[in-house]
Amino acid sequence: MSHKRVLLIHEDRLLANLFREKIEGANLGVDVAHDAESALKSVEERAPEAIVMDPVIPGPELTKLIGQLRERAGQSALPVIVLPNSRSVYAEAAQDANAVSLTRGVNPVAEILDALQTALKMENTAAASKGLAFRAEEAWLRMSLGAGPEVLTALRRALHEISREGSTPAAAREFYQRVHAFAEEMSVLGQRPLFCLAAQIEALAYDLHAFPEQINPSILRTLSQALDFFAGLLPDTVRNRLKDPSAAQVLIVDDEEGARKIIMAAMRLGNLKSVAADTPTTALAALGVQGFDLIFLDVGLPEMTGFELCSKVRMLPLHEKTPIVFITGMATFQNRVQSSLSGGNDFVGKPFNISELGLKALIWVFRGQLGQI
Repeated sequence: MSHKRVLLIHEDRLLANLFREKIEGANLGVDVAHDAESALKSVEERAPEAIVMDPVIPGPELTKLIGQLRERAGQSALPVIVLPNSRSVYAEAAQDANAVSLTRGVNPVAEILDALQTALKMENTAAASKGLAFRAEEAWLRMSLGAGPEVLTALRRALHEISREGSTPAAAREFYQRVHAFAEEMSVLGQRPLFCLAAQIEALAYDLHAFPEQINPSILRTLSQALDFFAGLLPDTVRNRLKDPSAAQVLIVDDEEGARKIIMAAMRLGNLKSVAADTPTTALAALGVQGFDLIFLDVGLPEMTGFELCSKVRMLPLHEKTPIVFITGMATFQNRVQSSLSGGNDFVGKPFNISELGLKALIWVFRGQLGQI
């Protein structure tokens, strides 16, 4: 009996080989295409019974491409499974095209095989996928982490191109595509802290690509900080000390209700728990009885400035070394000096980007876990 055929569309050749190997291990035939043009040609010649595709590939936008693939295949209901991405815009596009969009988790191989089982009405794929996914983790720990320093160096160069005067939208797109491939590699390692951090870097890189008007020194600084920090996580002795960030507690101190809601939404996107305080008095009451893993602190507060509150926080036994990130609409040299003198660790400028806040939070939560305060 001939195997059912799947078309895998993925620009990254290493990831395409990994996914092809695991799909073939579930007794499926696999054809691989690395761009839209070769994918359209393949559906005509090979007549796949399902498509698994990365949403970030060169060619038409996702909804249009899915329609073209089905038209070329002569199957208006051809099952299409879209690999997960950090931005919901791709999931929404997949839904508009009646495709299945996977959610990003730490076991993408298992998720792909389970989705194919449903689409192709196969049996026993789910049970087999667990072992296949585990072996993928072990292989990619060696391969991806070994190549990590070189990849991160290339990402820094691409980020530098964005920061140059006269940078073009193409530079932001190239940076995003490179970050996307890196985040996907991290997602197959089965190590949640690396997965969460890479996904948040990807989310911010997408914003720069999709909304170039948002590019500012604060965002570029946060991305550079994240890439440098990630490079330090690659050794086993460091990486294995990280914990799942979903257990972390973040305190947000800001007297503006709108700002508090935005920051709390950013924490949810970064899989972090948070509570908010609108005054220094409320904040000190909470800090006196509960330990927090990170504090976001507005500079302009009633009762006292954020700098004065920071000094008081540093006198509390529970928070002598808790990371404190200042939020300010005036990221001046003087404010930076004051934030450091009062005991702060970092700052982020207003108006802030929600993805930047989530990334900044993860960096400092992980620094706290490693004692790098």
